[in-house]
Amino acid sequence: MVFLKHVIENALSPVGLLILLFAAGLFLTLLKRNSRLRNRLFLTGASLYLLFTFSPLAEITIGLLERHYAPLLKPKGGMNVSAIVVLSGYGEEHFTTPVTSNLSDETVCRLVEGIRLYHQIPNAKLLMSGGSLREGDPSVALIMSEFVKAMGIPAGDVFVEGSSQNTYENLMEVRKLLGARPFLLVTSAYHLPRAMAIARRLQMQAIAAPALIWTRQHFPPGLNWFDWSLKVLQSFSTPSQARLIYLQRAYHEFVGYYWYQLLGRV
Repeated sequence: MVFLKHVIENALSPVGLLILLFAAGLFLTLLKRNSRLRNRLFLTGASLYLLFTFSPLAEITIGLLERHYAPLLKPKGGMNVSAIVVLSGYGEEHFTTPVTSNLSDETVCRLVEGIRLYHQIPNAKLLMSGGSLREGDPSVALIMSEFVKAMGIPAGDVFVEGSSQNTYENLMEVRKLLGARPFLLVTSAYHLPRAMAIARRLQMQAIAAPALIWTRQHFPPGLNWFDWSLKVLQSFSTPSQARLIYLQRAYHEFVGYYWYQLLGRV
């Protein structure tokens, strides 16, 4: 069932739809059949691509997720947290490149936020959470620990949880290590609603610490309708491939949240 869920999710995602439309159009081209349907497929694919890259649809959908938790600019004095938990993204070990090149940009951003908070909270430890992407490979959490140690964090302050394979397992494994103790939960801002919902479900004392905040600079809280509309109109003049990436991420988060609701995990 999980495999079927992944297949359907990927097929209906923004990138998946583009691939299906263009692949179907190319297939009809090779068969030299049904030119009208082929042209419609190509036109629909091209129209969606323009919509995804020219319109602020990505900013709006990601913004809906990012607005749930404000940035933790400066932790409150006396904040009694035992650990700063950083959830993994993508990473793989390569012996010919430095550790700074072995992690995705998103994972690095999460780590840098974790390090920033570490320097502001006395006695807090860094806990990396994330398993291996392929059998036999080191866990992403282990690669993350190598990164933070390379950035000057003492090895005694860095811990690894390297067995989890998804967000729910991340928090399950972290609970085994931290119990009911409060901790900072660092992950991408758009990912926090799902991660925090899981933590609440597991009765954990997580404090949200968003990283990789994408929309707040351009659409800050409290923006009135006129300025918001003006920014939306201006954004049509700056197409970006990043929008397609973030739209894909937003889609994955919404699908993931409702899937976890179905499973009773949030």
